[in-house]
Amino acid sequence: MAEPQKSAIRQGVDDALQASRDMWSVIRNRGPSQVQFWFIALLVGIAASFAAIGFRFGIETLQAWLYRTDDVANLRTDAARLDWWWILLIPMAGGLLVGLILDRFTDDARVRSVADVIEGAALYDGRVERGKGFASTLASFITLSTGGSSGREGPVVHLASIVSTYVSRL
Repeated sequence: MAEPQKSAIRQGVDDALQASRDMWSVIRNRGPSQVQFWFIALLVGIAASFAAIGFRFGIETLQAWLYRTDDVANLRTDAARLDWWWILLIPMAGGLLVGLILDRFTDDARVRSVADVIEGAALYDGRVERGKGFASTLASFITLSTGGSSGREGPVVHLASIVSTYVSRL
């Protein structure tokens, strides 16, 4: 019995997927050409930018939820309406959670930084430790969301390096 005919859209999607698989096979076996390299770099940059936007949006969302506000721009005003113990409890709970994450998922219980990304680029063929880097990014996310003092740019740089490390290992 004959197979049912595929729709034109389904056939186009199947052809595009097969072409992508063939292209990736060529890149993995022969290495990327200069144009392919720049295309991969573009895709990694786009993925990293979406990760950065998600990171920033996540911080604002968690802050709004924890401090019971609709707009984090008014966080100071809205937080003044909360009980004193709630304002004390949120950063303490965040610090405890960060400590547990770093103790459990990193061997030296420290947050990874931009210096670790530079070290990975210089010494480890451009790769960083994905698990420890993700734990560090999560710890920074919680720190920033619960009122801790930390920069937002370092975790975003590390998140982008995790994305590029993942792509380089495909």
